Amino acid sequence: MEFLTQKELQKMMLRSYEKIEQNKEEINKINVFPVPDQDTGSNLAKTLMGIKETIEGKEFKDLTEISNVALDGALNAAQGNAGVIYTGFLAGFLPALCNKNPIDCQKLAKAFREGAKRAKNSIQNPKEGTILDVIEATAETFEKRIEEEKDILKILKEAIEKANEALLATREKMEVFKKANVVDAGGLGFLMILEGYLEALEGKKEKEEKKEEKPSERIRRFIQTISTRYEVVSLISDSKFTEAELREKLKNLGNSLDIVQIGGKTKIHIHTDFLDEVKDVIRQSGKIETLRVEDLAKEVVGEKSLRQVSIGIVTDDVTGLLPKIVERYQIEVVPTIVEMSGLEKIPGENIYRKMREAEKLGIKTFPKTSQATPKSYFEAFQRQLQKFDKVLCITVTSKLSGCYNSAQQAKEMLEESHKVFIFDSLQAVGAEALFVLRAIELIQEQREIEEVLEELKRFYPKVHLYALFKDPKWLEAGGRITKKQANWIRRIQKLRLHPLITVKKGVVQKDGIIFAKDMAEALFKKIKKESENIRKKGGKIRVI
Repeated sequence: MEFLTQKELQKMMLRSYEKIEQNKEEINKINVFPVPDQDTGSNLAKTLMGIKETIEGKEFKDLTEISNVALDGALNAAQGNAGVIYTGFLAGFLPALCNKNPIDCQKLAKAFREGAKRAKNSIQNPKEGTILDVIEATAETFEKRIEEEKDILKILKEAIEKANEALLATREKMEVFKKANVVDAGGLGFLMILEGYLEALEGKKEKEEKKEEKPSERIRRFIQTISTRYEVVSLISDSKFTEAELREKLKNLGNSLDIVQIGGKTKIHIHTDFLDEVKDVIRQSGKIETLRVEDLAKEVVGEKSLRQVSIGIVTDDVTGLLPKIVERYQIEVVPTIVEMSGLEKIPGENIYRKMREAEKLGIKTFPKTSQATPKSYFEAFQRQLQKFDKVLCITVTSKLSGCYNSAQQAKEMLEESHKVFIFDSLQAVGAEALFVLRAIELIQEQREIEEVLEELKRFYPKVHLYALFKDPKWLEAGGRITKKQANWIRRIQKLRLHPLITVKKGVVQKDGIIFAKDMAEALFKKIKKESENIRKKGGKIRVI
């Protein structure tokens, strides 16, 4: 075989996942470095599962497309030292393959070399006797053999032999491996990944048979000091710092520091005793997509170690959250009640379009709204408590709606009422949605419910709702303003003056008049002015 295409690469990736998944316990039980937590195989399997889920059953037009998708899957799923280091390898390996031509031995050799460099660069203090040795042996073999051999399978077989030799040598390079009579678990994992590549290209699968136990698989238990208490793994998007800058900020806060940055995303792995300080650096570094904390001391002795904040969100449909956000974060949206004579017969996807159609048809009745019922909240709370340990309910302002009271009544009806926390946003529509989005971020940061509530309270003065209207007829029809006020608004609108309303401390208030050619310009001017100080300091604002 002289060439590989995206189809072969896809098979290699999928088979490597199967190989690790089948043998992860073999890898786990020899895992004594950097801590004896027996999870290297599981972490590699989770990392490769991320690749599998993004490429399985899909057609790719070229190597670039599959490489980008696979790399994103690995970065999102990467866990543990070995998972992040392997992702670092892929961050060098896959981009080196990114072109529309088939891969030959020359390109494959370059890819392995780039992978070895990137894997080494992802680690704060690379050491001999680890997975890096196995990766390096593979890259060296390809580089030495490409001048004489063009058959990819032959070189890959030789590379696996050299990688196995490098793996066996790790036992003599670290005192901890000598004591435990094992090889490096991450190195064994990488060797198995290479074997998976070969099996995919040869069309073979590992036979299901009992393997003869090797000396390196029999761990002799011994006392090992754990230098740090916690393992932190985080995925950040919209990264504000480079790998080097992040390494500088974190280098004195722990060890086993691995960082892989691809595009605007960054994966961080660190063992630390300074949990809060590490979290602060991570929060400052960009948007937290995931944050996972494990107590290594508990994990080593087999206790439950993963700190997993489990908080479900309930809110009302006034927020107008997008369906993909509701689905992604398993949010329960409680419906408010809208009543209008003959509403079900009027065409339109939502209440606003139905109101316009009703006007065209000459229907004079105006829709009436009322708060969501306690029963709706009660059922939503019950559903969330089946999936989460605690529930955070964010409601539309209690000064304009009875939703807050309905939620409180529903909470009192629950046997597990102590697990439900009601938060009055003192806002509505998009501004209320901003509180929900902030709550999602805080939960992603593994904040406990008390911390989430405190942060949301501090969020009050930062949230603003601005409203304009093209025609005041609906406010007039709904009894919100008088006919005289409506006519005054129409007159000043002709002068290109736009009255603005806002919600402050839960109540609708006037917020001045803006001169502009239309509503869009008026709103833009308002937001530009109000956010000027924040933007001058380099801050960002979220707008709905």
